[in-house]
Amino acid sequence: MSSCRIDIYRHAESASNAGEKTAWPDTIPLTIHGRRQAEDLARSIAVYPTRLVSSPFLRSSETLMPIARRFPDAGRETWEVQEFTYLQPEACVGTSWKERKPRIDAYWRELDPDFVDGPGAESFRQLLKRASDFLDRLTKLSDGPTLVVSHGQFIQATLLLAENADIDAGVAMRLFIERQHLSPFENCERLQLSFDAGRLSPARG
Repeated sequence: MSSCRIDIYRHAESASNAGEKTAWPDTIPLTIHGRRQAEDLARSIAVYPTRLVSSPFLRSSETLMPIARRFPDAGRETWEVQEFTYLQPEACVGTSWKERKPRIDAYWRELDPDFVDGPGAESFRQLLKRASDFLDRLTKLSDGPTLVVSHGQFIQATLLLAENADIDAGVAMRLFIERQHLSPFENCERLQLSFDAGRLSPARG
């Protein structure tokens, strides 16, 4: 693991990011601009990855496609690094993020890490568990650089736990939303993780 390099990128611009009405969270595609961003990201990568990882969501796999074309010998895997779906998906079909904004604001006002909005949604505590499982999985890698295409809120949760694995869920939720307001991960922005003396250390940028 000491020789591993782990680069985690947020996907390129999606239809939801651009303010379009969308259907189910896992089927949201990239925009035309997002596809250009993905191509630019692929050209910018300087280290040949051993492993390429995407989430099960379309916008993640679409972002990874030009990277996979550039590095055809890298293995491809799908991990549970998808976006935090905290609103009931069925209730949001056919809406834009602006139309969902009242529901979004109501959710974050409560700051309840165990609240589940409905079928298909997850609690903030469940998000933290997925991020924790992801970090545990990374610590077991030992076969070269890994490149992951994930999602902004999942990466934010991963960063929180990389900084403090034992953080209380309620405290983490408050800090998480503060960071989302002040410094969200932008499309194609990177979180790099390094491993030293048994500990993952994050570097953003």
